[in-house]
Amino acid sequence: MKKITILLLTYIISISAQDLPDNFTNALNAYNSRDFGTAYQLFRTAAEQNELNDLQIVSAKFYSANCLLNLDQLDGAASEFESFIDQNKFSNYRESALYTLGTIYYKKGEYRKARERLTSLLNEYPSNEFTGTSYYWIGESYLAEEKYIDAEENFKNAITHERTNKFIVNSIYSLAQVYEKSDNYKKAVEEYDELLAYYKDHELGPKSQMRIGICYFILKEYDNAIIELNDPLIKQLPKQELIESKYFLASSFVRLKEYKEASQVYNELLTTVSDKSNKDKINYSLAWINFQQERYDDAYKLFKELADAGFDSLKADALFWSGESKRYLGDTKMAGEIFNNFIAKYPGHRLASRAQLGIGSTLIGQSEGPDAEKALLNATISNDIQTRSKAYTLLGESRLNKKNYNDAKKYFSEALKLTQEQSELKNRSLLGLAVSDYYLNDYDTSIKYLEELRSRSKEFEPDKVNFYLAEVYFQQAKFSDALKSYNSINPNSELLKQQTLLGKAYTYFNLKDFTNSIYYFNEYLSKYKNDPNTNEYTLRLADSYFGIKNFAKASTIYRELFSKEKAVLNNDLAYYQYGQSLFKSGKANEAIDAFEKLQEKYPTSKYTDQSQYIIGWIHFQQNDFNNAIRSYKLLLNKYPRSSMRPIVYNSIGDSYYNSGQYDSSIVFYSKVLAEHPATQYIFDAVSGIQYAYVAKEQPGEAIKFIDQFITSNPNSKYSDQIFFKKGDLYYSIQDYNSAIRSYKEFIANYPNSSLIPNAYYWIGKSAANMKNETEAINNFTLAKIRSLKSEIGISSVIELARIYSDKKQYSSAVNVLKEASDAVPTSNRVPELLYQQGVNQAKDNKIVEASSTFDQIITYYDGSIFASKAKVELGVIELQNNNYENAQTLFKEISEKRTDDIGAEAQYYYGVLLYNQNKIDDAITSLVRVRSVFASYDEWYTKSLLKLGDCYVKLKDKKQAREMYRAVLSRHDSGEFADEAKKKIKQL
Repeated sequence: MKKITILLLTYIISISAQDLPDNFTNALNAYNSRDFGTAYQLFRTAAEQNELNDLQIVSAKFYSANCLLNLDQLDGAASEFESFIDQNKFSNYRESALYTLGTIYYKKGEYRKARERLTSLLNEYPSNEFTGTSYYWIGESYLAEEKYIDAEENFKNAITHERTNKFIVNSIYSLAQVYEKSDNYKKAVEEYDELLAYYKDHELGPKSQMRIGICYFILKEYDNAIIELNDPLIKQLPKQELIESKYFLASSFVRLKEYKEASQVYNELLTTVSDKSNKDKINYSLAWINFQQERYDDAYKLFKELADAGFDSLKADALFWSGESKRYLGDTKMAGEIFNNFIAKYPGHRLASRAQLGIGSTLIGQSEGPDAEKALLNATISNDIQTRSKAYTLLGESRLNKKNYNDAKKYFSEALKLTQEQSELKNRSLLGLAVSDYYLNDYDTSIKYLEELRSRSKEFEPDKVNFYLAEVYFQQAKFSDALKSYNSINPNSELLKQQTLLGKAYTYFNLKDFTNSIYYFNEYLSKYKNDPNTNEYTLRLADSYFGIKNFAKASTIYRELFSKEKAVLNNDLAYYQYGQSLFKSGKANEAIDAFEKLQEKYPTSKYTDQSQYIIGWIHFQQNDFNNAIRSYKLLLNKYPRSSMRPIVYNSIGDSYYNSGQYDSSIVFYSKVLAEHPATQYIFDAVSGIQYAYVAKEQPGEAIKFIDQFITSNPNSKYSDQIFFKKGDLYYSIQDYNSAIRSYKEFIANYPNSSLIPNAYYWIGKSAANMKNETEAINNFTLAKIRSLKSEIGISSVIELARIYSDKKQYSSAVNVLKEASDAVPTSNRVPELLYQQGVNQAKDNKIVEASSTFDQIITYYDGSIFASKAKVELGVIELQNNNYENAQTLFKEISEKRTDDIGAEAQYYYGVLLYNQNKIDDAITSLVRVRSVFASYDEWYTKSLLKLGDCYVKLKDKKQAREMYRAVLSRHDSGEFADEAKKKIKQL
C-alpha cells in the first residue's frame, strides 16, 4: 500500500501548489504526517466545498479511501473504493483502486470478491504494474479455500510475471505449499529448491529448507530428510519452527533405526522446550526408542512414569507400552497384570484389543491354551486391523503347533485378508498357510504361497521357506526342484540342519544319484547316531551302494543289518538286494545261500521265484548247465503260478542248447510258444528254435515250426514278427532267393505291419548279395519312401548310395543322401549321411563341394567317428592339391589320436605326404609306424610296405626296396597288391 500512496502523492504534488485549496493542502500535509483521521476529514471537506476541479475531486476521494485503509477500517475502505470504481471508470487511479480493493477483500477473507476485483484488473488492464502481484493474491485466495488446481495455475502465472510481482518469493513458496498440500511432495521439493537457489537469504529461505526436510520425511526418504533438516539454514528458524524441524529430524533417525542420533536430538529438545506437554511427548519418544533398541527395562521405566504422571493424552498409550516392555522382558505375569489394568481403565481405548492380544500372547507363552485363545479371539474383534491380523496370526500359529492344520489354515487365511502388503505379519501368515497346506497334502497351494513369500521378501525366514519348498517338491516327486531348495538352505538351528541333511540324502537317492546319496547318508549317520530310524537310513545307504554297483560294500552293510537287527530282517527287498550284491560282487556261493534263505524266511515274498531264478542264472554263468537246468526246473515246481515261467522255459532251452542238447532245447523253447504265445519272450524262443535247427542242420524244421505257430495262433499280436523270422533265417544261411520269397510273402500277408519297410530293406540286401542291382535299388527305394526318418529308412539310403557309387552314378548317390539328411536333421546318423555325401562328391571330382561337406561334419559333429573320417578325406584332398601344411595338420591329429583303421589310414597318408615332399627319411619313419602300431589293418599295412619300397628306391637302396615288395607278396599271393608288388620288383 505504501508504494501506491507514494505514487499518488507524487502525482498530486506535481499540480501547481497555488492551484490547490487550503483544505486539500492541509489534507495532504496530514496524510504525509500519517495523521490519517484528520487527513480523511479534510479530504472529504475539500471534496464537498466545490473548491476543487474534477481531477482534484477524484484525487481527494481516492485519497480518503486510502486513509480508511491505513486506519484499518477495512469495511469503510472497501465501500469507498467500490464507490470510487463505480463512479470513475476512466480515472487514472482505477488500476490502483481495483488492486487495493482486491487485497482488502483477501484480508477480510472474502476470497471470491477479492478474485473478482483482481480479475477485473487483469482483464481491463492486461499489462498493468500489478499483474504479477494480482495473480499472486488470486492464488492465495484459492489456496485459502483449498482449491489447489486453481491456486497452482495462478501462482505459476504470478511467477511468470516476475517483473510486476513484488511477492515473487512468496509466489514460489506458496506454489510449493500447493503441491505439498495436494500430496505431490516431489514437486513441492522442486519448488522449495527453486526458492533456495535464487532467494536463500529471504525470510522464507529457512522455512523452505525445513519444508523440504518434512517432504522427504513424508516420502519416506529419511536419509534425504536428515540431510535437509541438518542444513545450517535451519538454525535461522523461529524457535517454534526450529522445535518442529528437530522433531522431524529425530523421527527420521528413528525410521532409519539410528537410535543413538535420534536420542541425541530428543535430548537437545528436552533442554529447549519448557512446557510439560512437549516434554512428555519427547520422553514418550525416548521410551519408544529404548523399546526399539530392546532396552526394555529403560523403556518400561519411562513408559511407567508417563502412565502415572504424564498428560492424559499419553497416559493410556504409555501404560499399554509399559505392558509390552514387560512382555518383551519375559515378565509375562507383570505384563498380563498391566494389560488387564489397561483394559479395566480404558475399555474403549483404541489399544484395548491390542492389550487383549498381549494377554493372549503372554498366556500362549505360559502354555495356558484356553485362556490365551480366548484373549486372542477377543482381540480379533478389534477395530484396529493390525491387532486383528496379529491375533489371527497367533491363533494360526497356536493351532499349527497343535497340528490342527484345518483350523490353522482358517486363522492364517483371515490374517492374510487383513495384513498390509509390506508387513511382516503378511509374511508370517503366508508361511503359516503354506505349512498348513503342506501338512494337508495340498502341495500346489503350498508351493503358491511359498513362491509368493520368496518373491515378496528374500530376507524373511529363507531357510524355513526353502525347507518347505523342498519338502513339497519331494512329495510331488520333483526331486531336482527339491534339491535346489535344499541347497539354498543355510540353517542355524540344529533341527533344521538335521532335517535338511536327511532331505538331501533321500532326494539324491530318488534322483538315483547314488554317489551323493551315499555321502549324505554317511554324513547323517555319523552325526545323528541316536536317531531311532538309523536302521532305515542304513538300509538306504546299502541300497545306494547297490545302485553304484559297489556290491561288495552293499553286501557288507546288508550283512551287518541282518546280523544285528531283527526288525530289518522283515525286509524281503533288502534281503533280495543282499543276495544280488553278493552275486554281483563275485561271491556266487554266498549269493546262492542268501537266495535260498530268502525263500525260507519269506515264503510269500514276491522275490522268491526271482531268487530261485538267479540261482539258476548263477549256475548258467558258471557254465554249470546241468545245475542251471535243475535250479530252473525247481522254480517251475515250487512256484507253478510264477509270472517268470516263459523266461524260465527260455533259460532251460538256452542251457540245453549250450550243452549241445538241441532237441531238449527245442522242447523248452516250444513250451514258450505253446503255453505263452502272448509273451514278449516268444522272440527269444523262436530265435532259439531257429539256432537249434540250424545247429542240427535242419533249417527246414525251423521254418516248419514257425508255420505251425502262425497256423495255431492266427490272432496273435506277434504273428507278423514271428513270420518275419522266416526271412531272417533264410538270410542267415545265405539262401537269398528263399529269403526274398519269404519277405515278399510277409508283405502280402501283413500289408499293415510296421515291419514292411524292414522287409523291403532285407529284400534289397538279399538282391544286392545276388548282384541284382535293379531289384536291390527298387526295394531300398521302397523302404526309403515308406520310412525315411527311421533307422531302416536311413540304412536303405546308405545302401542305395553305395550301389549308385559302385555304378559311378555319383550325383544320384549325393541326391539320395541329401534328401535323407534334410529329412532327419537331428538324427545321430546325419554325420554318416554327410560323410557318404562328401565321399561321392570327391569321387565325382566336385572337390569344392566335397571339402565344404567335410568341413560341415568337422564343425558340427566334432568328436564323432565320421568327423575323424572327414578329416582324413579332407587331408587327402589337400594332399592332392599340394596343400601340404593343411594336410599334415589333419593327418597328424588323427594318427596320434586314434589306433583303429582310421588312424592307420591317416598315418599312411602322412607318410605319403612326406614322400611327396621328398622328405624320405621322415616318410620312412611315418610308414614304419603303420607297420608297428597298425599291423592288424592289412590294407594300410600293405600299402605302407609298397610305399616304403618306393622310398628305398628313391634312396637307391634296391635291396631294401625288394624286401618291402616281397613282404607284400608274402601277405598277398594274388590280387591288386600282389600285381603291383610284382610290377615294382621287375622295374628294379
